[in-house]
Amino acid sequence: MNQKHVYILAMAGIITLAIVFLRLSNCVPLPAVFIDRTQSMHSPQPAPQKPSEEYETDIQIENMEQINLLGKTCSLTTSTDPEDVFRYMDTITIRCNTPIMAGGVIMKDEPYIKNEKWVCLDKKYKIVPGNCTIYSFGISSDWSFDDDMDQLFNCKVYCFDHTIHQRDHERSKNIKFFDTGISSVKRNKVDRYINILKRLGHENTTIDYLKMDVEGAELQFFEDVFTRTPEVLNNIKQIGMEVHPSRNKNYMRRYMRYFQLLDCLGFKLMFSQMLDINRLLYKSNGETRSCCYELMWARDREW
Repeated sequence: MNQKHVYILAMAGIITLAIVFLRLSNCVPLPAVFIDRTQSMHSPQPAPQKPSEEYETDIQIENMEQINLLGKTCSLTTSTDPEDVFRYMDTITIRCNTPIMAGGVIMKDEPYIKNEKWVCLDKKYKIVPGNCTIYSFGISSDWSFDDDMDQLFNCKVYCFDHTIHQRDHERSKNIKFFDTGISSVKRNKVDRYINILKRLGHENTTIDYLKMDVEGAELQFFEDVFTRTPEVLNNIKQIGMEVHPSRNKNYMRRYMRYFQLLDCLGFKLMFSQMLDINRLLYKSNGETRSCCYELMWARDREW
């Protein structure tokens, strides 16, 4: 046996002893010594596994945005979860000690009344009969709110609707109707809120109650006032509005944005009610939802 063979046998013995020692000590499992030569440091790495759809739905990514509005810094949460709108509407943030219902249409089936609005007569809002101004957008065939604010409170009521084919007229001594709708632009028979105020000489007038039931055009109203004339909100005490949540995520993000801006300016949610009519209901994430919700905000300050 030559020297070369002795060397090979010696190395084989050393390797065998090393493997036996490692397996007996259980420190390093034998498979760990194998190296996959098919991949190098520069080989493309496997793509990370995509989370399941269920996981993506449960984990919501939120971004914060800050906006300066009327001297206030408003911190907004931009959420990917449309359910945030419903959670917002379910959370009353201010209480009224003296609520009254104005208007409403009686029905033969549940919920037996619809289109009612709620007005808060707490002293700090100073809604004084005979010295109050009401703006009412969206009439259709229901004048009940406007008539109540006239007959019960002797308020000046300014009504607007471009869809009912009526000319400008006076319904009563206190109620004036205009063949005009609300929008974010002036065209045809619709106009911006600021232009309507100017037309009636109310730029600096306190609006005791702004009622709006305009089948989705409230988004245009919000877009206009928040981006161009937020100062007009300073003169509004309370807002009663029918809102129309959608299954469209973009619409829901817009609603959530505007709701947060209202809150930043001191408008607190005082009343919230789902329009519980069977033909308007649908299921979303296991919850019963409606196309329409009645909301009322009051600006939380002494007037």
